[in-house]
Amino acid sequence: MTATQSADDQDLVIGVDIGGTFTDCAIVLPDGTARPGKSPTTPDNRARGFFDSIEDAATGLGLSLDDALARCRLLVHGTTTGTNALIERRGAKVGLITTSGHGDVTLIMKAEGRLAGVDGAHIWDLPRSDKPEPVVPRALIREVDERIDYLGEVVVPLNESQVAAAADELVAAGVEAIAVSFLWSVRNSAHEDRAVQLISDRHPQIFVTAASSVSSFVGEYERTMTGVVNAYIGPLMKDYVQRIEQEAGRRGYAGRILYAQCAGGAITEAEAQVAPVRTVHSGPVSGLLGSAHVAAALGEPDLMVADMGGTSFDVSVIRGLTPDVRDVSLLERFEVSLPMVYVDTVGAGGGSIAWLDAAGGLQVGPHSAGAMPGPACYGNGGTEATVTDADVVLGVIDPDNFLHGRRKLDVAAAERAVGALGDRLGLSLEETAAGINQIIDAKMADLLRRMSILRGFDPREYTVFAYGGGGPVHVGAVARGVGVRKVIVPMLHMASAWSAYGATVADVIHVVQRWEQHRMPVDPDRMNTVLADLEEQARGILATEGFEGGQVAIDRSVRMKYTTQLHTIEVPISGEPLDEVAVEGIGTDFARLYDDLHGEGSGHLAGGVSLTGFVLRARGIVDRPGIARAPSATDVERTSRPVYWAEERARVETPVLRVSGGRLEGRLDGPMLVELPDTVVVIRPGQWVTCDEYGNLVLRV
Repeated sequence: MTATQSADDQDLVIGVDIGGTFTDCAIVLPDGTARPGKSPTTPDNRARGFFDSIEDAATGLGLSLDDALARCRLLVHGTTTGTNALIERRGAKVGLITTSGHGDVTLIMKAEGRLAGVDGAHIWDLPRSDKPEPVVPRALIREVDERIDYLGEVVVPLNESQVAAAADELVAAGVEAIAVSFLWSVRNSAHEDRAVQLISDRHPQIFVTAASSVSSFVGEYERTMTGVVNAYIGPLMKDYVQRIEQEAGRRGYAGRILYAQCAGGAITEAEAQVAPVRTVHSGPVSGLLGSAHVAAALGEPDLMVADMGGTSFDVSVIRGLTPDVRDVSLLERFEVSLPMVYVDTVGAGGGSIAWLDAAGGLQVGPHSAGAMPGPACYGNGGTEATVTDADVVLGVIDPDNFLHGRRKLDVAAAERAVGALGDRLGLSLEETAAGINQIIDAKMADLLRRMSILRGFDPREYTVFAYGGGGPVHVGAVARGVGVRKVIVPMLHMASAWSAYGATVADVIHVVQRWEQHRMPVDPDRMNTVLADLEEQARGILATEGFEGGQVAIDRSVRMKYTTQLHTIEVPISGEPLDEVAVEGIGTDFARLYDDLHGEGSGHLAGGVSLTGFVLRARGIVDRPGIARAPSATDVERTSRPVYWAEERARVETPVLRVSGGRLEGRLDGPMLVELPDTVVVIRPGQWVTCDEYGNLVLRV
């Protein structure tokens, strides 16, 4: 079935997002109504959790798993499989082949390796700080004779016999994947392409990747590291994708599975197998897509998006309905160069473990109890206190209604874990639990400030979208600490599975780039030629995936900087073909964007402006469902229970509304709890909420 087929009996869109603790699903009906599903992540075989989550959502619709897949016309998957493999260091054994004299590039790390990704408080702890353990040790790096210059001209031909010998040695050493990265391959990839062909012909069982095929960035370390990471997670992801595809087909799914990617949007199964590095952080990015989709309907162009799951708290910024995108990002302290939506993360989730430091002070995270054993209250053998345990102790989470009643939480285990810390601190059980929450809330508030104030944005002018299993629980306290005035918990019953919902609105996206250095103003004919070449390339890729004509949308931009600076910003281009007036306008747009980012008057046009690259984003437009207006909630259960509020320093009998779907009516004043199937919205004292027409809960701080 092609990307646009939609038979009467294939009317469902399914999104799945695998997180560190839970795997979430969203099934969207033709009228835009969505149904969530959730199941524990299964680290031993993540494909099992994938289908378990679909089955849970399907059950809520009165369908079997096979019936739901047979009726599905589009299945989109956001996965942390590759990300977790890098974090846990359980990827493939990788070898690297590179240009003679440049074998130490990934080990030198531009001399910044000791600092990259290190918290500021630890940078000066020299005895305990060091570069991360390399993905490819020096013993598995080989150098071969070849040289292409910065213009793309061959200076030294590729020594093919050296390539063959290097590959044979690496395979004999037990490598499962090989990355090839040669100098200036972004200007001419002929040597990399030939080396990959030679290796694949000699060792077809080995996963081989050319760095230039996954990154067109000028930066030897970043591009090489991107190729290395792609090779490191390649065999694992290839096996994972094939298992998902085979099992989905066996169960009756006849369509194409798309995979969410870090640049926003999705890629096809074929792309996910050869360039799995594009799937890293795809879960958080999917949540952004869903947020921008709903925000467009609400007229909310500027957002801070906050996703609190079981292991982490992810924050991104959307301005003018467009997520911020970076060319270089950190993956586990390694810099990789591929277009990636800017998501910053701290280890602050429901499973974050509370502990005492050497001075006896209470700390929370970044270590997490994960899916197994999980928080102490899960009853799986965990004994360390976590944020979820604290929420149970405070009365915020109902132990008898967790995961819409499918899991009963062990209150006594949570109290033992939290109480053990309290005994050492000299605090009561409730004071210790409240302290755990205040610390984790402060960490999350710091991240919101870092993503807004420290980047020149006023958080009071942004609406926060809060979702994930823990987002609605903690956002009231976090937003108050930052000065945010308005928070939206999207679509109530979908909030805990929001990244899965976001996957259902993803288009297929390919980003093609070309590095060229020009001093502004650039010859319009040269710009038109490059942009036309990139567009032809992008349309050709999409055509092979079934997208043509009106199914294709093209966004063009250029990378620019003040000539004496190192870092660039992306400037959108509109209109074609370009003429001298349009090129002058691009320069003016650059100066305006620069001032927006760094402050009025921070730029200096007289010093000169350089264009460093061309970027083209091509979208294969997928037929996505709309947004359904929510009917008034008809199944609302009103109860109350004692909840400990830090503001009151006491337990207070607190109203509880339990709702499974629909729109709540009127204004609701805190303190109050709104229990949803998979999470709970905590309305703190002094805060109040209303529901809009789409069923989004709007919290006023």
